[in-house]
Amino acid sequence: KRIPLISVSHNHIMSTARHQCDQTEHNFVADAFNWEQCMKKEREAARAWSENWGEVFAPNHPKTYSEKIEKLKEEMEKLPVQAMMSNSQMSYTPV
Repeated sequence: KRIPLISVSHNHIMSTARHQCDQTEHNFVADAFNWEQCMKKEREAARAWSENWGEVFAPNHPKTYSEKIEKLKEEMEKLPVQAMMSNSQMSYTPV
């Protein structure tokens, strides 16, 4: 069997391509909004997971914000002084 060839004019192809370009216009505001919503869902999922499963996988992990702050302060006190300095402070501080 022979497959019939379809004849398409050059003008039809160009107008279809132009129409597709118009439809694929990029909306940066929508992208930013979608990204913000995605990040919001990620944070909510992490919080929900921690509330639901955190005790199973990290039984000694602090649960309240005040406990978390206290634990972080304790960890910060263990850090060397240079770890809490900015690059500019380190470059102008005598060794």
